[in-house]
Amino acid sequence: MKFDLLCLIDQIDEVKGHFHVVDSVYCTKIKKIQDRPQFSKWKQALLFELNEVYDRTKDNYIGNTLSILNTGFKGSKDEQSFNELTGSLLAIKNNINKYYPTESKSTVNDNDKTKEVIKSPKIFISHSSLDKDYVSDIVELLEDLGIRGNQLFCSSIPGYGIPLDEDIYDYLKQQFQEYDLHIIFVLSDNYYKSPACLNEMGATWVLQKRYTTILLPGFDFKEVKGAIDPTKIAIKLDGDSLDVKEKLGQLKDSIVQEFSLTSISDIRWEKKRDEFISKINNNECINHNISDEAIELLSTACANNDIILKTLDLSGVHIQVNDRSFITSQKIEEVTRWENALNELLIAHFVEARGNKGEIFGVIKKGVDFYKQLESKGNGKN
Repeated sequence: MKFDLLCLIDQIDEVKGHFHVVDSVYCTKIKKIQDRPQFSKWKQALLFELNEVYDRTKDNYIGNTLSILNTGFKGSKDEQSFNELTGSLLAIKNNINKYYPTESKSTVNDNDKTKEVIKSPKIFISHSSLDKDYVSDIVELLEDLGIRGNQLFCSSIPGYGIPLDEDIYDYLKQQFQEYDLHIIFVLSDNYYKSPACLNEMGATWVLQKRYTTILLPGFDFKEVKGAIDPTKIAIKLDGDSLDVKEKLGQLKDSIVQEFSLTSISDIRWEKKRDEFISKINNNECINHNISDEAIELLSTACANNDIILKTLDLSGVHIQVNDRSFITSQKIEEVTRWENALNELLIAHFVEARGNKGEIFGVIKKGVDFYKQLESKGNGKN
């Protein structure tokens, strides 16, 4: 029941303490929790309570949370699944009365006429603080359209964040209650690693708020998950140039209409839009702060056949480009260093796996472009 579910949600931090580090088959360290009895007991209790809610309400958000519990914990991705689950559970907690209604809605009447409360529009940018450089550019573009301080909430940008001495969760709740919010989700790998971001996403879905989705460079449509509808049109900032410009134009028209702003002239808009795209591209280069080993691996591949090989045999792990072998001994420190370098390139979407064996990795256009930028600055390594 309601009290039991709330008690289970309040145990999140306690359960999280049962994560432990183990070695993977590739000699790297991962965090696991699914093999701990304390987690299993907590998980089964959650399944019992949430299944009862789902059977009664057929609520899709509850269904998505059950899906995380049922399929998300498989060892190597335990930490990611736990973060997603945490965000979902906190969103459910913040909207618990939706699932356990205790009283019917009342209507306020004045002379037998319903009083309609008209809320002021406001933009809320839901993002990871690690992506604040990109978000700063988005805020600047909105300012160019005429959005002002009291019309925008963005926690990472000075002047648009949470006032001094305010409780962060109370303040966020106030924004959802008092304003007609238009949420802008700024999605990235960082976003999905943040329980706070996932909580904001869940609250948006539960309250049926209007939203726009922006995908940061390096984040693909296939990675969109959670409460966001993957079929809804989104702006992929490193997508096709004409498509990005068109979608930004649609966002501009929507914002101008919602906030009754004075329309910006086409010439000025195109100038501001193109400046924004240029800044995003510059930030993309700055934010890829990858290690020297990753740069060396990428540089060697770009200078040769653009192919990186990773093989595993009885003698150990091998990472090669043409005739060069990057792992010269099988000491765990060296193997881990070069495996991490390859993983960095994968995470940055500079290389992609070829085939289904996890042995061949090809440098893609984004990796080549990044390497050329390094070369032009004298940072390329061979």
